[in-house]
Amino acid sequence: MAETSGSPYYFSVRHDMIGLVPPGTDRILEVGSAGGLTGKELKAKGVGEVAGIEIVDDVARSARPYYDALYIGDVETMDLPYENGHFDCILYGDVLEHLRDPWSVLRKHNRLLRTGGGIVVSIPNIRHYRIIKKLAFKGQWEYCDDGIMDRTHLRFFTLRSVREMVANAGYEVDRIVKRPSGAGWLKGFNTLCGNRLIELLVRQYILSARKIREVA
Repeated sequence: MAETSGSPYYFSVRHDMIGLVPPGTDRILEVGSAGGLTGKELKAKGVGEVAGIEIVDDVARSARPYYDALYIGDVETMDLPYENGHFDCILYGDVLEHLRDPWSVLRKHNRLLRTGGGIVVSIPNIRHYRIIKKLAFKGQWEYCDDGIMDRTHLRFFTLRSVREMVANAGYEVDRIVKRPSGAGWLKGFNTLCGNRLIELLVRQYILSARKIREVA
């Protein structure tokens, strides 16, 4: 997320997340709406209401035409003007790892989602073998401009810890998409091992979960 506001980082459609939006969804909140192209695509697909939150001011202004409502600012300190259960789905596209307290944000937003509604979360995997290799064998824990070790990441997650975070916020995971990245020989070795090494190859998880209970 270290890119400038004019970067393509902010101007792409998250088809991977849209594909996990539950059928029949008509009201969506997108947390981290960036340049608005995902919101634009959702509206084009017939979603009745799309609201967005974006912290980067000039990026948010370019996104505004694509949303029914767009809120500019820090999601962690923001109180949204919606009744309980207003939304059918909330999207968190590579946002939670940038927050000081993503656990509280998920719990806070629980009230905005109707019971049975869904969330879609995209999040990097700190258990990727390249991160482990650098830490274990080279003693390196170095930040960079993008990727898993993006210097703007404040929190780091494995599949287990993101599942726990989602569950503690009142949701039950129903689908997980694993996006692997690694050397071809290692992918082949994983196949020979019956996919037992997949969590070391996944660079990013995209998961959907449905709200099963209210949280305080």
